[in-house]
Amino acid sequence: MEQFEIENRKISNTYYNIAIERLDENDLYMATFFLKKSLIYNKDNIDSRNLLGLIFYRQGDVVEALVQWILSKKYNAEDNLAIDYIDDVQNDPNSQDLFNAVKIYNEAIDNIDLDRNDLAMMQLYKVLSLNPNHFKSLVLISILLVRIKEYLKAGSFLLRARKIDSGNFQANKIMNYVLANTKKTEIKEKRLANIYSSKKLESDDFILPRKYIKLSTNQKIVFVSIGLLIGSISYHTIIMPIIRSSIGNAANNNVIRYADIVNEQNKQIRDMTIENEQLKTDYDKASVRLKAYEEQNRLFTSQYETLNEIIRLFDEGYISRASREYIDLDKDSITDETLLMLLNNARSRIEGLGAKRLCELGTESWNAGNKTQAITYYQLSLGINPNDPETMFLLARLYQSLGRNSDANPLFDKIIAEHPDSNYSKRSRDARGY
Repeated sequence: MEQFEIENRKISNTYYNIAIERLDENDLYMATFFLKKSLIYNKDNIDSRNLLGLIFYRQGDVVEALVQWILSKKYNAEDNLAIDYIDDVQNDPNSQDLFNAVKIYNEAIDNIDLDRNDLAMMQLYKVLSLNPNHFKSLVLISILLVRIKEYLKAGSFLLRARKIDSGNFQANKIMNYVLANTKKTEIKEKRLANIYSSKKLESDDFILPRKYIKLSTNQKIVFVSIGLLIGSISYHTIIMPIIRSSIGNAANNNVIRYADIVNEQNKQIRDMTIENEQLKTDYDKASVRLKAYEEQNRLFTSQYETLNEIIRLFDEGYISRASREYIDLDKDSITDETLLMLLNNARSRIEGLGAKRLCELGTESWNAGNKTQAITYYQLSLGINPNDPETMFLLARLYQSLGRNSDANPLFDKIIAEHPDSNYSKRSRDARGY
């Protein structure tokens, strides 16, 4: 059992090291994935738990961060950085804003569930005013903006999100959608005004209306008439000559300006086409790498679980089941150092003791009159150690007793050819009749 725990700790540390590599690439998404994997194999891995808390804190999830650090402190209360992290949060004058941000974010989620998106948008803006690095709010507000086709604004929030976590699958997927709908290859970050914000008027903010003089009806008629007369004179003497003189020049300038615009747009289209092709190439390469990485991780997990299952079954006395698992295992595909240790552990059990014990079980079953079960045990034993002359001879004799000489004779011949100095060689010759 102690060896099993040591192996689990090694795997946990391996996942922790992979997470560190992902953090170097600012890929918090995959770093979180591997840290959670690390804690599955060793929940006492303080380094993994503390780092996971720091990632949550970086993303604005202060509550999630505190949960990890409190658990870390529970598992190890001495010389634990989690204690300092907890104190820093409690002593931070802005900590109340961070907790309020989490509360308001949860309220926004409830409003989205109730299809009150406008109210949710206001709440998400409030969250970001309290905690500009609240990653979930940045992504969620971009989704709401995409729904109302505000793609450029959505892209700006996504840029802020990707500065926090460049590897987040959801944020990158939404950004690809934004780029597709804006016909752009990149979104430039810009400062966005809060379109849902409002300013409370203070006492000195009140705007006094202008005073106006009350006119009689006759005075109104006179002023309107004068205004119409002045307007007519100005139009014919000033505005019309300017319009006539500018029509020709304007037409020529419009042609030139239109040609410039067309040329510029054609250039932009060419540039965007080239950039789009490069983006697609980069995306395809990244997809291939991601799939390979996921397959590698899937294979590692599968092999690890199978090897541990073989060891467990053997130790609990299920020799046949453990042997079948071991025979079916693709041992040549195991290259990881940690997995090779487990494989050697399983091999020492199955090949060292398992094959011999299966042979003994076969003989016990034969003596008990259960020849079918005996054949199964002998075959499993040979599946582990196919060149054992004793097991081959016993199985051949059993086949012979059942009249299955076509199965027995090849085994006798193999013993005679490959083990000529063995006692079973002479016995095989006698059984074969030569």
